[in-house]
Amino acid sequence: NNPFRTGPGVVDEDDDYSATIEIVYAFAQPQPKVRHRKGLETLNFKFSDRMLGSKVVKAQLWLHLRPTESTGPMVVSVRRELPPSSSSSAPYVSHKEMRSRPYESKWIMLDVKRFVAEWFKNPKDNMGVSVHTTVGGQSEHPQRIIDLSTLTDDTSYVPFLEVHVSDTRKHRTKRTVGLECDENTDEKRCCRYPLTVDFEEFGWDWIIAPKRYEANYCSGECPLVFLQKYPHTHIVSMVTPPGVAGPCCAPRKMSAISMLYFDQQLNIVYGLLSGMVVDRCGCS
Repeated sequence: NNPFRTGPGVVDEDDDYSATIEIVYAFAQPQPKVRHRKGLETLNFKFSDRMLGSKVVKAQLWLHLRPTESTGPMVVSVRRELPPSSSSSAPYVSHKEMRSRPYESKWIMLDVKRFVAEWFKNPKDNMGVSVHTTVGGQSEHPQRIIDLSTLTDDTSYVPFLEVHVSDTRKHRTKRTVGLECDENTDEKRCCRYPLTVDFEEFGWDWIIAPKRYEANYCSGECPLVFLQKYPHTHIVSMVTPPGVAGPCCAPRKMSAISMLYFDQQLNIVYGLLSGMVVDRCGCS
Protein backbone atom coordinates (compact mmCIF):
# COMPACT_ATOMS: atom_id res chain seq x y z
CA ASN A 1 0.00 0.00 0.00
CA ASN A 2 1.46 3.31 -1.09
CA PRO A 3 0.88 5.99 1.62
CA PHE A 4 1.50 8.73 -0.95
CA ARG A 5 -1.71 8.05 -2.79
CA THR A 6 -3.97 10.23 -4.89
CA GLY A 7 -6.46 11.81 -2.51
CA PRO A 8 -10.22 12.29 -2.76
CA GLY A 9 -11.65 14.36 -5.58
CA VAL A 10 -12.22 18.05 -4.93
CA VAL A 11 -14.55 20.13 -7.11
CA ASP A 12 -12.90 23.20 -8.58
CA GLU A 13 -15.19 25.76 -6.94
CA ASP A 14 -14.38 24.26 -3.52
CA ASP A 15 -10.60 24.19 -4.02
CA ASP A 16 -8.64 26.38 -1.62
CA TYR A 17 -5.18 25.08 -2.63
CA SER A 18 -4.05 24.60 0.96
CA ALA A 19 -2.79 21.52 2.74
CA THR A 20 -5.26 19.39 4.68
CA ILE A 21 -2.82 18.36 7.39
CA GLU A 22 -3.08 14.87 8.85
CA ILE A 23 0.06 14.22 10.91
CA VAL A 24 2.77 16.65 12.03
CA TYR A 25 6.08 15.83 13.70
CA ALA A 26 7.16 18.96 15.61
CA PHE A 27 10.71 18.92 16.98
CA ALA A 28 11.91 20.81 20.04
CA GLN A 29 12.95 24.27 18.85
CA PRO A 30 16.42 25.79 19.44
CA GLN A 31 15.19 28.35 21.95
CA PRO A 32 16.88 28.95 25.33
CA LYS A 33 15.54 26.45 27.83
CA VAL A 34 13.63 28.22 30.59
CA ARG A 35 14.48 26.98 34.05
CA HIS A 36 11.51 27.16 36.40
CA ARG A 37 12.79 25.45 39.51
CA LYS A 38 15.28 22.79 40.47
CA GLY A 39 14.99 19.65 38.38
CA LEU A 40 12.80 21.19 35.67
CA GLU A 41 13.59 22.30 32.12
CA THR A 42 11.28 23.43 29.33
CA LEU A 43 10.91 22.19 25.76
CA ASN A 44 9.45 24.57 23.18
CA PHE A 45 7.45 23.76 20.04
CA LYS A 46 6.14 25.95 17.22
CA PHE A 47 3.21 25.40 14.85
CA SER A 48 2.13 27.13 11.65
CA ASP A 49 -0.97 29.35 11.64
CA ARG A 50 -2.64 26.97 9.19
CA MET A 51 -2.22 24.01 11.52
CA LEU A 52 -3.53 25.97 14.51
CA GLY A 53 -6.90 26.12 12.75
CA SER A 54 -7.27 22.33 12.85
CA LYS A 55 -8.78 20.02 15.45
CA VAL A 56 -6.35 17.95 17.53
CA VAL A 57 -7.21 14.25 17.36
CA LYS A 58 -4.13 12.86 19.10
CA ALA A 59 -0.87 14.32 20.44
CA GLN A 60 2.08 12.38 21.84
CA LEU A 61 5.40 13.64 23.20
CA TRP A 62 8.35 11.36 22.44
CA LEU A 63 11.44 11.54 24.68
CA HIS A 64 14.65 9.53 24.42
CA LEU A 65 15.65 7.80 27.65
CA ARG A 66 19.38 7.66 28.34
CA PRO A 67 20.82 4.34 29.58
CA THR A 68 21.32 4.30 33.34
CA GLU A 69 22.25 1.83 36.07
CA SER A 70 19.62 3.22 38.44
CA THR A 71 17.76 0.55 40.41
CA GLY A 72 14.68 2.40 41.66
CA PRO A 73 11.39 3.05 39.88
CA MET A 74 11.65 5.95 37.42
CA VAL A 75 8.96 8.55 36.71
CA VAL A 76 9.12 11.08 33.87
CA SER A 77 6.59 13.93 34.06
CA VAL A 78 5.79 16.81 31.73
CA ARG A 79 3.84 19.91 32.75
CA ARG A 80 2.24 22.51 30.50
CA GLU A 81 3.70 25.88 31.42
CA LEU A 82 1.55 29.02 31.39
CA PRO A 83 2.38 32.72 31.10
CA PRO A 84 1.65 34.78 34.24
CA SER A 85 -1.19 36.60 32.47
CA SER A 86 -2.94 33.44 31.26
CA SER A 87 -6.59 32.92 32.15
CA SER A 88 -6.38 29.19 31.40
CA SER A 89 -7.07 26.54 33.98
CA ALA A 90 -4.37 24.87 36.04
CA PRO A 91 -1.51 23.34 34.02
CA TYR A 92 -2.03 19.78 32.90
CA VAL A 93 0.47 17.10 33.91
CA SER A 94 1.28 13.87 32.08
CA HIS A 95 3.67 11.28 33.44
CA LYS A 96 5.12 7.88 32.65
CA GLU A 97 6.38 5.40 35.24
CA MET A 98 8.94 2.71 34.42
CA ARG A 99 10.12 -0.14 36.62
CA SER A 100 12.60 -2.02 34.41
CA ARG A 101 16.11 -1.98 35.94
CA PRO A 102 18.71 -1.10 34.77
CA TYR A 103 17.18 1.28 32.23
CA GLU A 104 18.18 0.80 28.60
CA SER A 105 18.33 3.46 25.91
CA LYS A 106 14.88 3.74 24.35
CA TRP A 107 12.10 6.12 23.30
CA ILE A 108 9.18 6.72 25.66
CA MET A 109 5.82 8.32 24.84
CA LEU A 110 3.57 10.57 26.91
CA ASP A 111 0.01 11.57 26.04
CA VAL A 112 -0.16 15.37 25.72
CA LYS A 113 -3.36 15.82 23.72
CA ARG A 114 -4.84 18.22 26.30
CA PHE A 115 -1.66 20.34 26.24
CA VAL A 116 -1.59 20.70 22.47
CA ALA A 117 -5.35 21.22 22.15
CA GLU A 118 -5.06 24.18 24.54
CA TRP A 119 -2.12 25.58 22.54
CA PHE A 120 -4.20 25.43 19.36
CA LYS A 121 -7.07 27.27 21.07
CA ASN A 122 -4.81 29.85 22.73
CA PRO A 123 -1.46 30.04 20.86
CA LYS A 124 -0.20 32.86 23.10
CA ASP A 125 -0.33 30.46 26.04
CA ASN A 126 2.17 28.11 24.39
CA MET A 127 5.11 28.44 26.80
CA GLY A 128 6.28 24.88 26.22
CA VAL A 129 6.34 21.93 28.60
CA SER A 130 8.60 21.45 31.60
CA VAL A 131 10.21 18.06 32.20
CA HIS A 132 10.68 16.53 35.65
CA THR A 133 12.24 13.17 36.54
CA THR A 134 12.48 11.11 39.71
CA VAL A 135 14.36 7.86 40.37
CA GLY A 136 13.51 5.80 43.42
CA GLY A 137 11.33 8.64 44.68
CA GLN A 138 14.21 11.13 44.57
CA SER A 139 14.32 14.09 42.19
CA GLU A 140 16.87 13.69 39.40
CA HIS A 141 18.01 16.34 36.91
CA PRO A 142 16.19 15.64 33.60
CA GLN A 143 19.36 15.92 31.49
CA ARG A 144 20.80 12.87 33.29
CA ILE A 145 17.74 10.81 32.35
CA ILE A 146 16.32 12.32 29.15
CA ASP A 147 18.09 13.65 26.05
CA LEU A 148 16.79 17.24 25.87
CA SER A 149 18.55 18.27 22.67
CA THR A 150 16.96 20.68 20.18
CA LEU A 151 16.63 20.81 16.42
CA THR A 152 20.04 22.45 15.86
CA ASP A 153 21.97 19.88 17.90
CA ASP A 154 23.90 17.13 16.14
CA THR A 155 21.87 14.22 17.48
CA SER A 156 19.10 11.86 16.44
CA TYR A 157 17.43 12.04 19.84
CA VAL A 158 15.64 15.40 19.66
CA PRO A 159 12.34 15.36 21.61
CA PHE A 160 9.37 15.65 19.28
CA LEU A 161 5.60 15.88 19.23
CA GLU A 162 3.51 13.60 17.02
CA VAL A 163 0.26 15.49 16.40
CA HIS A 164 -2.73 14.08 14.50
CA VAL A 165 -5.22 16.70 13.34
CA SER A 166 -8.40 16.71 11.28
CA ASP A 167 -9.81 19.26 8.86
CA THR A 168 -13.41 20.26 9.55
CA ARG A 169 -13.99 21.70 6.08
CA LYS A 170 -16.37 19.78 3.79
CA HIS A 171 -15.86 19.28 0.06
CA ARG A 172 -18.35 18.01 -2.50
CA THR A 173 -17.39 15.36 -5.04
CA LYS A 174 -18.80 14.60 -8.47
CA ARG A 175 -18.49 11.88 -11.07
CA THR A 176 -15.44 12.02 -13.29
CA VAL A 177 -16.43 12.64 -16.94
CA GLY A 178 -14.53 13.86 -19.96
CA LEU A 179 -12.01 12.50 -22.42
CA GLU A 180 -8.75 10.83 -21.45
CA CYS A 181 -5.91 10.73 -23.97
CA ASP A 182 -2.20 9.99 -24.33
CA GLU A 183 0.53 11.00 -26.76
CA ASN A 184 -0.69 8.38 -29.26
CA THR A 185 -4.33 9.50 -29.23
CA ASP A 186 -5.62 11.19 -32.38
CA GLU A 187 -7.98 13.56 -30.58
CA LYS A 188 -8.24 17.30 -31.23
CA ARG A 189 -11.02 18.05 -28.75
CA CYS A 190 -10.43 19.02 -25.10
CA CYS A 191 -8.83 16.06 -23.37
CA ARG A 192 -6.83 15.10 -20.28
CA TYR A 193 -3.23 14.02 -20.93
CA PRO A 194 -0.72 12.35 -18.56
CA LEU A 195 2.11 14.45 -17.12
CA THR A 196 4.71 13.38 -14.56
CA VAL A 197 6.09 16.11 -12.27
CA ASP A 198 9.54 15.53 -10.73
CA PHE A 199 10.15 17.72 -7.66
CA GLU A 200 13.88 16.96 -7.65
CA GLU A 201 14.21 18.56 -11.09
CA PHE A 202 12.76 21.75 -9.57
CA GLY A 203 15.25 21.65 -6.70
CA TRP A 204 12.41 21.40 -4.18
CA ASP A 205 14.40 19.58 -1.49
CA TRP A 206 11.87 20.51 1.22
CA ILE A 207 9.57 17.82 -0.17
CA ILE A 208 10.49 14.47 1.41
CA ALA A 209 8.00 12.31 -0.49
CA PRO A 210 6.78 11.68 -3.08
CA LYS A 211 9.70 12.73 -5.25
CA ARG A 212 7.43 12.67 -8.32
CA TYR A 213 3.73 12.24 -9.10
CA GLU A 214 1.22 12.16 -11.97
CA ALA A 215 -0.20 15.69 -12.32
CA ASN A 216 -1.90 15.46 -15.78
CA TYR A 217 -2.85 18.45 -17.92
CA CYS A 218 -5.61 19.65 -20.27
CA SER A 219 -5.23 20.39 -23.97
CA GLY A 220 -7.41 20.51 -27.07
CA GLU A 221 -10.08 22.43 -28.91
CA CYS A 222 -13.50 23.41 -27.60
CA PRO A 223 -16.11 23.07 -30.37
CA LEU A 224 -19.67 24.26 -29.82
CA VAL A 225 -21.34 22.80 -26.68
CA PHE A 226 -18.50 20.29 -26.10
CA LEU A 227 -17.79 19.58 -22.40
CA GLN A 228 -19.12 22.96 -21.33
CA LYS A 229 -19.84 23.28 -17.63
CA TYR A 230 -22.51 25.99 -17.75
CA PRO A 231 -25.17 27.01 -20.33
CA HIS A 232 -23.64 30.49 -19.97
CA THR A 233 -20.48 29.22 -21.71
CA HIS A 234 -22.53 28.07 -24.71
CA ILE A 235 -24.46 31.36 -24.95
CA VAL A 236 -21.32 33.51 -24.68
CA SER A 237 -19.54 31.44 -27.33
CA MET A 238 -22.40 32.17 -29.76
CA VAL A 239 -22.31 35.95 -29.29
CA THR A 240 -18.55 36.43 -28.89
CA PRO A 241 -17.27 39.04 -31.40
CA PRO A 242 -14.89 37.84 -34.13
CA GLY A 243 -11.26 37.74 -33.05
CA VAL A 244 -12.11 37.13 -29.39
CA ALA A 245 -11.08 33.77 -27.96
CA GLY A 246 -13.90 31.36 -27.22
CA PRO A 247 -14.08 28.64 -24.56
CA CYS A 248 -10.73 27.18 -23.43
CA CYS A 249 -9.81 23.64 -22.42
CA ALA A 250 -8.99 23.78 -18.71
CA PRO A 251 -9.11 21.64 -15.55
CA ARG A 252 -12.69 21.02 -14.44
CA LYS A 253 -12.00 18.85 -11.40
CA MET A 254 -8.87 18.63 -9.24
CA SER A 255 -7.86 16.23 -6.49
CA ALA A 256 -5.24 16.06 -3.75
CA ILE A 257 -2.08 14.05 -3.16
CA SER A 258 -0.55 12.90 0.11
CA MET A 259 2.76 14.60 0.79
CA LEU A 260 5.53 14.49 3.41
CA TYR A 261 7.43 17.77 3.68
CA PHE A 262 9.19 20.29 5.94
CA ASP A 263 7.24 23.42 6.92
CA GLN A 264 8.77 26.82 7.79
CA GLN A 265 9.39 25.71 11.39
CA LEU A 266 11.25 22.61 10.08
CA ASN A 267 8.49 20.39 11.44
CA ILE A 268 7.81 17.29 9.35
CA VAL A 269 4.25 17.42 7.99
CA TYR A 270 2.26 14.57 6.46
CA GLY A 271 -0.93 15.76 4.82
CA LEU A 272 -3.06 16.24 1.74
CA LEU A 273 -2.27 19.06 -0.69
CA SER A 274 -5.32 19.94 -2.74
CA GLY A 275 -5.43 21.04 -6.36
CA MET A 276 -2.43 18.93 -7.40
CA VAL A 277 -3.94 16.40 -9.84
CA VAL A 278 -6.16 17.09 -12.87
CA ASP A 279 -8.97 14.53 -12.79
CA ARG A 280 -11.25 16.01 -15.44
CA CYS A 281 -10.97 18.57 -18.22
CA GLY A 282 -13.68 20.72 -19.73
CA CYS A 283 -14.41 23.84 -21.75
CA SER A 284 -15.02 27.12 -20.00
